[in-house]
Amino acid sequence: MEIIAADLVAPGGPSAPVWAFLTAIGLGILGIIGQQISAKRAANEAKIKAAEAAVNAKAASENTANISNGFAGNVDSKLNRILGKQEQLEVSFREHLEWHLEKGH
Repeated sequence: MEIIAADLVAPGGPSAPVWAFLTAIGLGILGIIGQQISAKRAANEAKIKAAEAAVNAKAASENTANISNGFAGNVDSKLNRILGKQEQLEVSFREHLEWHLEKGH
Protein backbone atom coordinates (compact mmCIF):
# COMPACT_ATOMS: atom_id res chain seq x y z
CA MET A 1 0.00 0.00 0.00
CA GLU A 2 1.30 3.38 -0.98
CA ILE A 3 0.71 6.48 1.14
CA ILE A 4 0.64 9.85 -0.50
CA ALA A 5 0.44 13.32 1.04
CA ALA A 6 -3.24 13.64 0.13
CA ASP A 7 -4.02 10.61 2.33
CA LEU A 8 -2.45 12.36 5.35
CA VAL A 9 -4.48 15.56 5.00
CA ALA A 10 -7.89 15.77 6.63
CA PRO A 11 -10.74 16.84 4.34
CA GLY A 12 -11.32 20.56 4.63
CA GLY A 13 -7.91 21.14 6.25
CA PRO A 14 -4.75 22.62 4.77
CA SER A 15 -3.70 21.18 1.45
CA ALA A 16 -0.54 19.13 0.85
CA PRO A 17 1.38 22.09 -0.63
CA VAL A 18 0.52 24.18 2.43
CA TRP A 19 1.77 21.39 4.70
CA ALA A 20 4.97 21.13 2.65
CA PHE A 21 5.48 24.89 2.88
CA LEU A 22 4.87 24.94 6.65
CA THR A 23 7.20 21.97 7.11
CA ALA A 24 9.95 23.72 5.12
CA ILE A 25 9.50 26.91 7.15
CA GLY A 26 9.55 24.94 10.42
CA LEU A 27 12.71 23.04 9.45
CA GLY A 28 14.36 26.30 8.38
CA ILE A 29 13.55 27.91 11.72
CA LEU A 30 14.85 24.83 13.59
CA GLY A 31 18.03 24.96 11.51
CA ILE A 32 18.58 28.64 12.36
CA ILE A 33 17.98 27.95 16.06
CA GLY A 34 20.48 25.07 15.91
CA GLN A 35 23.08 27.31 14.27
CA GLN A 36 22.56 29.99 16.92
CA ILE A 37 23.00 27.45 19.72
CA SER A 38 26.14 26.13 18.03
CA ALA A 39 27.56 29.62 17.58
CA LYS A 40 26.84 30.54 21.21
CA ARG A 41 28.53 27.33 22.42
CA ALA A 42 31.59 28.05 20.24
CA ALA A 43 31.72 31.63 21.54
CA ASN A 44 31.60 30.40 25.15
CA GLU A 45 34.39 27.89 24.49
CA ALA A 46 36.49 30.62 22.84
CA LYS A 47 35.85 32.91 25.82
CA ILE A 48 37.02 30.18 28.23
CA LYS A 49 40.14 29.51 26.17
CA ALA A 50 40.89 33.24 25.96
CA ALA A 51 40.63 33.53 29.75
CA GLU A 52 43.01 30.56 30.16
CA ALA A 53 45.43 32.13 27.68
CA ALA A 54 45.32 35.41 29.61
CA VAL A 55 46.14 33.61 32.86
CA ASN A 56 49.02 31.77 31.17
CA ALA A 57 50.32 34.99 29.63
CA LYS A 58 50.26 36.73 33.02
CA ALA A 59 52.14 33.80 34.60
CA ALA A 60 54.71 33.85 31.80
CA SER A 61 55.15 37.59 32.26
CA GLU A 62 55.71 37.17 35.98
CA ASN A 63 58.16 34.31 35.37
CA THR A 64 60.25 36.45 33.04
CA ALA A 65 60.12 39.66 35.10
CA ASN A 66 63.54 39.00 36.63
CA ILE A 67 65.09 38.66 33.20
CA SER A 68 63.46 41.77 31.81
CA ASN A 69 64.40 43.99 34.78
CA GLY A 70 68.15 43.40 34.46
CA PHE A 71 68.45 40.52 36.92
CA ALA A 72 70.08 38.29 34.29
CA GLY A 73 72.54 41.04 33.39
CA ASN A 74 73.50 41.45 37.04
CA VAL A 75 74.03 37.72 37.45
CA ASP A 76 76.11 37.64 34.27
CA SER A 77 78.36 40.46 35.45
CA LYS A 78 78.78 38.80 38.86
CA LEU A 79 79.72 35.54 37.19
CA ASN A 80 82.26 37.38 35.04
CA ARG A 81 83.80 38.96 38.17
CA ILE A 82 83.93 35.54 39.85
CA LEU A 83 85.65 34.11 36.76
CA GLY A 84 88.20 36.94 36.84
CA LYS A 85 88.92 36.35 40.54
CA GLN A 86 89.25 32.62 39.91
CA GLU A 87 91.79 33.23 37.15
CA GLN A 88 93.77 35.55 39.45
CA LEU A 89 93.69 32.91 42.19
CA GLU A 90 94.90 30.28 39.73
CA VAL A 91 97.87 32.46 38.71
CA SER A 92 98.72 33.21 42.36
CA PHE A 93 98.45 29.55 43.33
CA ARG A 94 100.67 28.49 40.44
CA GLU A 95 103.30 31.09 41.38
CA HIS A 96 103.17 29.93 44.99
CA LEU A 97 103.66 26.29 44.00
CA GLU A 98 106.59 27.26 41.79
CA TRP A 99 108.13 29.16 44.72
CA HIS A 100 107.84 26.02 46.87
CA LEU A 101 109.44 23.93 44.14
CA GLU A 102 112.33 26.39 43.80
CA LYS A 103 112.91 26.65 47.55
CA GLY A 104 112.53 22.89 48.06
CA HIS A 105 110.01 23.13 50.87
